[in-house]
Amino acid sequence: MVLLLAIASCKGPAEEIPEDILPKEKMVQILIRIHIAEAAVGVKNLPSDSASKLYKSYQNEIFKEEAVGDSAYAKSYSYYVVRPELMDKIYGAVVDSLSLREARGKLN
Repeated sequence: MVLLLAIASCKGPAEEIPEDILPKEKMVQILIRIHIAEAAVGVKNLPSDSASKLYKSYQNEIFKEEAVGDSAYAKSYSYYVVRPELMDKIYGAVVDSLSLREARGKLN
């Protein structure tokens, strides 16, 4: 029992996410929408420059609707990328949500 307590105490407190970083839940919502936008552009079989422009317009619309600047998103994404345990949780939620939407036929 003492060994279990010692191991548990080594883990330490959960890392607090800085105020200027988007919360995990917000990142999940944005990433879900971004992946749906990527898929929507991909199925159109557009030339790469046209696809890139269309994706960028979708992305800008997502950021506007989510009230998030592209620099805030990029900073937050960079923060989570170097913290794989957090990014795994975020992408786990993204995949679960997309799978559920796909099963329900509601990927838009």
